Order: sequence, then C-alpha cells, then structure tokens
Amino acid sequence: MKEPKMEAPARQDAAWRRWVERPLVICGAALVFVLMGLSFSDALLRSLFNMPIFGANDYAQILLSFAVAISMPLCVISGRLIAIDTITDMLPERAQIFLDWLTTLMGVVILAYLAWRAYSNALEAASFGESTLLLQLPFGPSYYAVAAGSALSAILLLVERLVR
Repeated sequence: MKEPKMEAPARQDAAWRRWVERPLVICGAALVFVLMGLSFSDALLRSLFNMPIFGANDYAQILLSFAVAISMPLCVISGRLIAIDTITDMLPERAQIFLDWLTTLMGVVILAYLAWRAYSNALEAASFGESTLLLQLPFGPSYYAVAAGSALSAILLLVERLVR
C-alpha cells in the first residue's frame, strides 16, 4: 500500500515539533523514573528495614519541580491544554477565530509572567540562600527550571497559533 505524499511544509512542521518534543520527553521520562525509583526505594526501605532514604523528600521536591517544568511545554506542543468550547462553537467563525487568538495571547502573557516571576524568585532564592530543610539543596535551580519551562511554553503556544 502506497503512503500519501506529504507536502514539504508539513514535514518541516513535524520536524521542528520532534526536535523540541524528543529531548523533553526523554528528560521527563528519566525524571519520572528517578522519582518512581526514589519513592519505591524509600517506601520499601522504610517498611522492611525501618531505614528510609535520608533526604528522600528533599530530592523528590527538587526533581518534581523539574518534572513540572518539562511537562508544561510538552502539554502545549501535544495540544493537551484545557479548552471548553461548547459555547464558542455556536458563534460565527470570525468570532471563534478572534476568541482563539485572544485566548492564546492571554495564555502567552500569563506564561511569560510566570516565567518572569520564577526567574526573579530564583535570583532572590540564590541571594537569600533558600534551600530545602534537610539536605540544604538550593531552590534556585528549581525556579530557573520553572522559568525556562514557562518561557518555552509561552513561545510554543504562540508558534502553535501562528503555524495553524
């Protein structure tokens, strides 16, 4: 059976998505597996030998912030954002297009604001030496990760709207 011929723009479109998505998926999967292994090992050692992993909650807290930062752009690029369009589907097409653009721009502004706040919080956390309670792991990298994830999400959201 012969496959349908893809147009050049569609191939380029898929290529840039894969280029962005693949490293995020690999890093996100690795983080989730590390978190899963840490939680499982901590629970097993706690239950069987009454010897939990020292600082497991601190490690989990930091790793989880990185997992969230990675998942935000993945949600945008895979089109998994929440959209309730029951009422807007009844509107004329021009109104739907306007509302889609308005929603996208509001999302970009909110994500950009989140990126800016996370970045400024990272600078404050670094200057104050903010860290986890037990292991004293710095919070700065977590804030930087959330800032980068939010900024990438804002860019991807705008690019997705422009490509459509």
